Amino acid sequence: MEDWVTWAFVGFCFFLALFKDVFPWLDKGLTAALFAAVFLILRQLRDLRIDLRNKEFQEDYYPTGNQLYSSVISAIVETRHEICATYFRDTPPSPAVGEEARRYFKKVVDFARTKGTVRRIIKVDNPQLTDWCLEQARLAETVPRLNVRVLNPGSGGVEPMNVIILDGTSAYLSFAGATPDQVGGVRPPGGKHTAFLQARFNEHWRRAKPIAEFVRSKEFRQISGHPIDAHGSASGWPSPGVDLEQS
Repeated sequence: MEDWVTWAFVGFCFFLALFKDVFPWLDKGLTAALFAAVFLILRQLRDLRIDLRNKEFQEDYYPTGNQLYSSVISAIVETRHEICATYFRDTPPSPAVGEEARRYFKKVVDFARTKGTVRRIIKVDNPQLTDWCLEQARLAETVPRLNVRVLNPGSGGVEPMNVIILDGTSAYLSFAGATPDQVGGVRPPGGKHTAFLQARFNEHWRRAKPIAEFVRSKEFRQISGHPIDAHGSASGWPSPGVDLEQS
């Protein structure tokens, strides 16, 4: 309705400008109309600014794991330099989350192989995660730009946020439900959110232990029950033939 009134008023101003030479008394009306037109334009600009500010603070919400990881995969295509990601869950990645989750983990490894650097922080504080930890250690050995570190929430000062940060300019937060297949997430708006998450990630990275060092540590042995062989390697270390990218 407001748009229709605006256009009608513009048409009226055009009418005044067209016939003011024929009817001189319209000249005063035209002056008043021009002042009113300026007022309407300023109000439209104000409304536009408010709309833009509201859009800036909107966030994208992904109620399912497939929707979340599908969006992340599309964003990775545009990523040029670095992916930073955390995995603070109680269980390894589950096929129950969906096909897009499997594609996401593979896409991250492909990125490290062909395009840029990946920094991943994982937690390993229960036996369910130890085999996956060993798989990640082997994968990091075979893909030089895939850097994995371990940081358990019990280390102090650790906020177990599952976050994916792309080139330091875009971020996703993912959340798990009561079961491994219940995953969703959001994409927070604005550069300040991403800068905060990147700073927290960098602090966690500083505290974390390189995965190759962790799997040879007493802490890992106590969690997993894997003995350490004469070469300092944990038994159960995956053989090179294991398909690790699907994990």
